[in-house]
Amino acid sequence: MFDIVEPHDGPVVVGLEKFETVYAKDQPQYRPLRTLPGRKGDSAIARFHFSDAQRKAIADGADIYLELLHFGRPLAPSLIMVMSEPANTDNFRSWWKAQTGGPYQVADAK
Repeated sequence: MFDIVEPHDGPVVVGLEKFETVYAKDQPQYRPLRTLPGRKGDSAIARFHFSDAQRKAIADGADIYLELLHFGRPLAPSLIMVMSEPANTDNFRSWWKAQTGGPYQVADAK
């Protein structure tokens, strides 16, 4: 299998929509990418959605590849994360506060 992973069609984290920035929303040659600020504004955190076939392939041992566009400039450090924890938990709140350095509140997921 070779398939492109699509950005999540919805909030990066439910309850934090008001902090999002959408990259490429007016650039039809790119997929719009909803992001949250991370690393106190030095990064952008995006969420991606895996199809059922992609999830099965990963469960069966497929690897995830990441293409980083650097346009001939130095490569910036990047991370890939997995999250299944709801955003209204203490663990997530602690992580989010460390990322932003701010007192942002995560609205309880309904």
